Amino acid sequence: MSQQTVDAPPARPSRRSVAAGMAWAVPVIAVGAAAPRAAASPCNPQAYTLDWGGSNTSYTRNNAGTSGVATIDPDGAGPVASVSMSIASQFIGTMKAGNEFGNTNNNIRVSSSSVGGTGQVGLSFHQALTNAYNVVPGRSARQEVTFSFDAPVTGLTFMVTDIDSNAGDFNDRIEFSGAFTSQIANTNTLTGAGTQPNPFAPTNANAPVNDTSSTAGNVRITYPGTITSFTMTYWNAVSSYSGVDRSQGVFLSDFAFSVIRNNC
Repeated sequence: MSQQTVDAPPARPSRRSVAAGMAWAVPVIAVGAAAPRAAASPCNPQAYTLDWGGSNTSYTRNNAGTSGVATIDPDGAGPVASVSMSIASQFIGTMKAGNEFGNTNNNIRVSSSSVGGTGQVGLSFHQALTNAYNVVPGRSARQEVTFSFDAPVTGLTFMVTDIDSNAGDFNDRIEFSGAFTSQIANTNTLTGAGTQPNPFAPTNANAPVNDTSSTAGNVRITYPGTITSFTMTYWNAVSSYSGVDRSQGVFLSDFAFSVIRNNC
């Protein structure tokens, strides 16, 4: 993947070859479609869309790329209350934010271009291994990202994009906590259940995809119940290194969800 963002210095050209995007229509999300009605009334259910590139969402990130806060206000000064989501990233073992050389850090930063064939920007997760090249740490080196809402949310849905691989460099693994359902865009290129025993993973150890236009590395996540937080775990399952840097990255699309409040 190429990690280009609005406020980051230009990264070196991506190693990933452009893969032919598999046509995959993004499902219509009922809670997202209801946002205009929610903006007109403060009553339940209140629907929200956290749009990383939209005017209804404000986002701040710390310089280290380890925390951020997004606030969604569907109707500005209107009666619908805003919702905030905080992001806290923890690096375990020989994993760190940004690229291996320390000159680019796009972790939890909004991308400057569209992601996963969605036509919209997304939130970047950018990390690199720091261990010796003859050591393959696997899951013991990982990033754990916790997303916490300031109100209970229901029907949360979003996409992870650009889950892929490049021989001798990276082989993405993604896991989520809690009770969720998933929809893989293309089962020829992506597999897994998104759990620790069976994480989302590319089906081929050397299958880079274009992070802007291809849907081949996409999976939709839905938390059908009511939650206040969830955790995403991200690690590198590459079996050996070829001497290139070991940075890797995925993206999250817009979030859609509803909130049931006690003031209606």
